[in-house]
Amino acid sequence: MRIRQVGFSSRLKAHRKLLTLETLKFIGEFLKDRDARMAALRSGVPETYASRQGAWLKKHPIVLAALENELDDREMLRLQKALLEIDKQMEACKELLGLQDF
Repeated sequence: MRIRQVGFSSRLKAHRKLLTLETLKFIGEFLKDRDARMAALRSGVPETYASRQGAWLKKHPIVLAALENELDDREMLRLQKALLEIDKQMEACKELLGLQDF
């Protein structure tokens, strides 16, 4: 019997209805210039597979649903502020749990 290791993309496909922080960051970055690779890089994906991950994320059902909504400048600003607040809260949680190195 052969044991098949589940690859990265297979694990992500299992969570296609789950909005993660990484997906949310990608959406915010992708809306800036519609460049999937650069959006993936800016949202924290390592350079070694940013192109592949960006291409996959822009086809993700949650990303497609988010892109259907046309955001004006004011809504984009609110989104960017919300993402900054989420990052601040994540850093506070890491500090409380002693996870600054992660």
